[in-house]
Amino acid sequence: MALVDYDISDDSYYLFTCAELKTREVEFLEKNRVDRMLQSKGLDDFIGILRDTVYSKYINYIEKSRSFEKVIISEYSTTVNFLDQRLKPEHQAADDLLFLEENLHNLKVIVKSIILDIDLRKLFVPILHSYDELRDAAAAGDYKEVDPVVAEMLKFAVELIDKQENYRLMELELEKFYLGRVLNSTRTLNSRLLSDYLKHIIDILNIKNVYRNKYLAEDLSFDYFLHENGFLPKEFMAKFEGESLDFFVKEMERTDYADMIVKGTYALHSEGTFSSFEKSEDLFYLDFFDPVKFTVSNPEKIFQFFLRKKVELKYLSIIFSSVLYGIENRKIKNKVKV
Repeated sequence: MALVDYDISDDSYYLFTCAELKTREVEFLEKNRVDRMLQSKGLDDFIGILRDTVYSKYINYIEKSRSFEKVIISEYSTTVNFLDQRLKPEHQAADDLLFLEENLHNLKVIVKSIILDIDLRKLFVPILHSYDELRDAAAAGDYKEVDPVVAEMLKFAVELIDKQENYRLMELELEKFYLGRVLNSTRTLNSRLLSDYLKHIIDILNIKNVYRNKYLAEDLSFDYFLHENGFLPKEFMAKFEGESLDFFVKEMERTDYADMIVKGTYALHSEGTFSSFEKSEDLFYLDFFDPVKFTVSNPEKIFQFFLRKKVELKYLSIIFSSVLYGIENRKIKNKVKV
């Protein structure tokens, strides 16, 4: 990644919050503990290692339910409450950015449940609202009990159902509208680092969309899925529409995303999975926030802490599932940062 000299201003308002999060850094699991989890012979082994961590409070639930879902939902809820209580009003949009992927996923789940008229709550990730709250609001067309940002997105999504019959195109339209909304909200943060983080998200989403289109030989115009406002201009990405996948990969190797492309391409061809892209993406974002370590107290530092927490939860969930279902260690190492 090209190094950028970010001038991140400290804000004395966040001194106490950042000091508190600094002491909580011991919560993050060290490499050797994650290694031991990967070597677990069964659920008892995994739980034994978890017992000495910040996640020990969930052990009864994990043993009874044989599920990791509540751990993630509870930690997400704690994060949202923490940010709501600690961030200034002009910095509240950090929520939208941190949970961008989950909020977009939830909107797609609600739309799909309405179209197919089936209950998809198992696919939903409750953050600001429950599945029933959003589903009922969408069905009734009454959004007054819903967070204003979520309400705007949900209303747009429901209107799309009447206008667009192709579900794939509906998803892509929703994605474009949603990213535009998050882009507007992040401007209130007045942070170059967080704005650039969103630009990287847009670039990587575009790269994955082009890659999938080429790999799956989709007959779909690039205009449907390319997003604007990344570092790589939409016009630049559009040039690959008539090119081969190999040519696209070679050109991407000249960008900041070279490592992700090389590892992702290898894993896709050797294992038929996009999981290595996701792991490389997580590592890219964590590296991107490296300049924050030279600062003392600011929204960027708070954001970085919870981004790390999210990545850790994702990896723990992957390891838990692999242990539960007896998946070979080597098959998940590509998905987990060790």
